[in-house]
Amino acid sequence: MEITLGHWLDSKSYPDELSDSSASIGKIITGFDGLINILEIQLGQSIPPIAESVCIAEWQTTIAKLDNGQKPYSKSFQIDSWNTARELKTKRDELILAGWYPTIHQGGGKWIEAIAEIELSDHNHSKGFSDRVRTLFDLLKQNYLPLTIKKINIVDEDHSIWNNWEKELVRLLQQNEVQIKQMTLQVPTVPSKPSTDLEKIKMALYDEDSIGDLTLTGDGSFSIVRSEQEWEAADYLISWLELKGDDQTLIINNANNLLLAELFHRRGLPSSEVNEYSKWRSALQVLPLTLETYWEPVRIDRIMELLTLPTSPLPKKLCYKLASVLSDEPGIGGDRWHTAIDEAVTEIEAKWFEQGLETKKINKKKQELLEIIDIWVNHDYFDTTDGLPCSIIDNICRKISKWALNKNLMEPNPIFAQAYSSANELIAGIRALNVEKINQLQLANILDSVLGDGSKLPDYVQESAQWNTVQQPGAIWGQVSNVLWWEFTQNTTFQLKKWSDAERMFLEQHGVHLTSPEQIRKRENLSWHHAIRFAKDRIILFIPSKVRAGDVKAHPLLDEIRFALSKINEDEKQITINPTLLYSQETVSIIDDRFDRLALTNKEIPGPIQHWHVPQQKVHLREIESATSFETMLSCPLKWTLQYSAKIRPSNTLSLPNESIMLGNLGHAILERLITEQVFTSNHNIQQHTGDLFDEIVPKMAATLLLPEHHSLFRRVRNDLQKSMQQFAKFLEDSKITIIETESTHNKSWENEIKFEGRLDLIGKTPTKKTVILDAKWSRRPSNYKQKLIDGSIQLALYQWLMATDDEVIPVAYFMLSTGDFYAVVDDEIPEQYQVASNSLNDTVQLIRLELNKIQDTLTTGVAVATGIEIDNSAPFKPLCKFCDYQDLCGMRRVQV
Repeated sequence: MEITLGHWLDSKSYPDELSDSSASIGKIITGFDGLINILEIQLGQSIPPIAESVCIAEWQTTIAKLDNGQKPYSKSFQIDSWNTARELKTKRDELILAGWYPTIHQGGGKWIEAIAEIELSDHNHSKGFSDRVRTLFDLLKQNYLPLTIKKINIVDEDHSIWNNWEKELVRLLQQNEVQIKQMTLQVPTVPSKPSTDLEKIKMALYDEDSIGDLTLTGDGSFSIVRSEQEWEAADYLISWLELKGDDQTLIINNANNLLLAELFHRRGLPSSEVNEYSKWRSALQVLPLTLETYWEPVRIDRIMELLTLPTSPLPKKLCYKLASVLSDEPGIGGDRWHTAIDEAVTEIEAKWFEQGLETKKINKKKQELLEIIDIWVNHDYFDTTDGLPCSIIDNICRKISKWALNKNLMEPNPIFAQAYSSANELIAGIRALNVEKINQLQLANILDSVLGDGSKLPDYVQESAQWNTVQQPGAIWGQVSNVLWWEFTQNTTFQLKKWSDAERMFLEQHGVHLTSPEQIRKRENLSWHHAIRFAKDRIILFIPSKVRAGDVKAHPLLDEIRFALSKINEDEKQITINPTLLYSQETVSIIDDRFDRLALTNKEIPGPIQHWHVPQQKVHLREIESATSFETMLSCPLKWTLQYSAKIRPSNTLSLPNESIMLGNLGHAILERLITEQVFTSNHNIQQHTGDLFDEIVPKMAATLLLPEHHSLFRRVRNDLQKSMQQFAKFLEDSKITIIETESTHNKSWENEIKFEGRLDLIGKTPTKKTVILDAKWSRRPSNYKQKLIDGSIQLALYQWLMATDDEVIPVAYFMLSTGDFYAVVDDEIPEQYQVASNSLNDTVQLIRLELNKIQDTLTTGVAVATGIEIDNSAPFKPLCKFCDYQDLCGMRRVQV
């Protein structure tokens, strides 16, 4: 085996094993991490890697035993034990890699001594990468081991940038008779009289004694593409590749962003692999979302997310029924919630019977279903500070692990394998902690370690292309004609100041050589320069001002380039390209490159259509209509036709209701309970009773009010409802009205065989036994309903007609749940302070009949009118376009824009 070794060669490199015509089996290009893996395999030391979360958990357990409140880590450990343990273990691994042994190198300062104490207090800690390296070194020190590595070619010219353990590894391999050879890299030479801008800038950078009288010509050999947005720079990159991309072109793409991949595909070009990860894929969200639903106050939004995941352990029928309940009543434990569970279990069981399953198997599956419901639906909730019992976490993880394993067996997919692995890793980490409960912050940190960045996106893989790609400039170790550095922006993430000067001095004195900040900076800088040094004919640097809508800074190497330019009395403007020039005209010449652009053929967006043709004699009123459907037809016949006749509806994406709907449902439920419990006719304290009911019902119907960020809204709504119910009691007292029905459904013949049906909030009787209809509403603008009544409310007019006999006029009113206001028609049975002068509701009903007949006649002839397109100001009923779901069909939204 022959190995080409370099510090940056663990990732994709250029050239790779297949770049040389003499490439053959047994030739490997790798970095030091890859070399460790090769040696472990050859020496029989390869073991499954231990999850980092397990190692951190073990350290946290040990630290908890040692912490007496006086340790240097005590304060941070008390606030965030997980991240404190992670940081201390990271420091420990760095020490171990550098050759530190706590039994030999004693002392060194409070932090080193604290790490030594933790290390020595438990010898059963799982072994990570640093321990594997030291174990491998112990074997190599025995010399003459059966290694099949015959030769290692070193590509790094400056070995001082290596970590101490990397230097030690090479030295031990030499002792084991592995031939180590320093390669001579083929770096393009700069002539004494440079002719291109690239050669001139190289001379200014690397040979300042021979600069001479140089002037840039703007020949395109060294270019900087500056853009406001990254997509503009991407457009130039792709256009250039279409024009000149070949096998001597290399792209440095450390960003690996989806935008670039999508733009490549849009232009029909092959994309490089996208190394971005996502932790938001549905299978990976099952674990964190499930655990999130166990905390109090209940996060209804998280429960809704769990129920609407495309993939989860919960049966889809159960998910749909419960999500439907939450879309009306965002709370847990209400009557509808339990009814939905019972119905789902019954329907699922019936399906098993239809499939012909044996009774014994059905009983087993039902037991499993009930266990799933207990874990994901009917469970206790726990205080975020006190913590969630580890036994519950363990049970959840085992269920998810089993589900993911079965899914992967039926539908092999890496995402299920990762979900399985994550669940088991969390089990191992929790058990390693050896505690009874874990609080919310700690569990979130553990999950973050377990899930990491998530999983790779499977659809963005390496595609065959003429050009080559590397992720970092240090991976270039051979000359290449064209280097294109995508997103030449600042992305340094190294933490340079981990150790104090005193700690470093102590370790140096004891032969423990940590990588110094100077080494890290030098190594990073040397990596950057590989891009320029190995570029033979051209280098293009792409610098967007914004990436993913966020401001970014140019790469630090740009400062060195600017300094080199200043030595030849030039600035970067001379070599800067504005990619927006591509959009200026059909044919664009930039430097010596000609880009031909094809204009897109514009298609006019269809204009709004007012008159829609429908089948004649096909669109009629239904057997049962309601106030809502009548109001829809009166405002827009097209909407009624699409919604009720054609049954064309928006996608049934389930989501939590908006605030007004939620509070309206809550107010209705409290009002109904107060009436049912006869609170208004007794000597009960109305406000106190309302507050008690509010506290009881909110978790079942409006649990979002219990979240800390909604405390002020909770108090305000509670107070508003208490006052409004007191006002309701006063109204009943003033009017002597008795409520006899709540939420009752009534119907009446409208015409021919068509019935009108209405669900009435409240029906009462006056002292003279006259029927009264009260419609309860929640609104931020109660005065809107007052105006509706003044104009002749369609809904109340129809309700009055529904409950009246012949031409009887009965009192109707709006009751505003948010304020306690009453807006009632003028009637002798209603106290004057509640009355609103309005149009005759009987006249409104006659007008409704007249307009409905006109609309039916028009529909019968095959025309459905979108009344919002050209509003007829003389029409008695105006269209309600603002919140209509069909604006895009009729074109009304385009009119509004």
